[in-house]
Amino acid sequence: MTTSSPPETLLQLSSAHVSARALHVIAELGIADLLDEEARTIDQLTAGAAVDADGVERLLRLLESHGVFARDHSDRWQHTEASRWLRSDHPMSMRALSRMMGMPFGWGSFTALDHAVRTGKPSIRTLHPEGAWAYLEGHPDQQAIFQQSMTAKAQDDIPAILAAYDFSRYQRIADVAGGRGHLIRSVLDCYPDLAGVLFDLPRVADEVPPEARLEVVSGDFFVDRLPVCDAYLLMNVLHDWDDKDVNRILRAIAEAGRPSGATVLVLEVVLPDGPAPHWSKVLDVMMLALTGGRERTLGEYEALLTTAGMQLLRLIPTTTPLSIIEARV
Repeated sequence: MTTSSPPETLLQLSSAHVSARALHVIAELGIADLLDEEARTIDQLTAGAAVDADGVERLLRLLESHGVFARDHSDRWQHTEASRWLRSDHPMSMRALSRMMGMPFGWGSFTALDHAVRTGKPSIRTLHPEGAWAYLEGHPDQQAIFQQSMTAKAQDDIPAILAAYDFSRYQRIADVAGGRGHLIRSVLDCYPDLAGVLFDLPRVADEVPPEARLEVVSGDFFVDRLPVCDAYLLMNVLHDWDDKDVNRILRAIAEAGRPSGATVLVLEVVLPDGPAPHWSKVLDVMMLALTGGRERTLGEYEALLTTAGMQLLRLIPTTTPLSIIEARV
């Protein structure tokens, strides 16, 4: 195993944005969609596209060093396993996520990261004073990419959740702030005896048609009473909020779920102890910049659950970075 010297480590870190930005641009241009099973020269690959072939090739050469795209002995470009995930037609495409990271919503927020560190307020507020969701509301093109990226991520996480957890003991499950219902629909598909409730803000819920076993309820968990169920799902919700607001959310769920002794399933990436690299540490800084929320350790989640009148039962890992924190009201 090769260990970098301290100067090499700092050089790699201080220039890491170059590779990231190259990926953003290649994803935005849809280069992966232009490359199929047949290897192509850069001129063939960019023919008809409004790009500079030399510039594209230099970005591809950088990404190649990370295993994204490859060039054969004839100077023809071809896919690697990683670059295929940038195709729009990949079943779990990461193109939208890469585009989201590079659009002003993401890249602009990190350019102003010092604002969050100096003020304690998310740096997205340098783009919009009311924060991330207001910014996206005012930029529907970026909001569409954001939604695509969240949907694609869910396609990876949801099978892992279903493989790790048995939902058969429940009768009625609420997916709180569940967006367009990808998770609750998948649960209902696997458990035909269950009923489900999708609870989200009116601007989201009003666009989701109800189904035979899925009730769609519009509301705000800071204001409106949540539906009575025997289980509640919170997938990638609590990390968007600071501890004060998380407490308000959990207390609202506890109030609704107390009569049935409901189970609460918090689906989040949990911060591990120790200094080793982990996706949660990257995600935590993203929350610092974008939402004002944070990633948390299991101990921090337990403290929040206890304060809201819940009991932590167990932590269930999945095959993705997402974990299932099971608690009871």
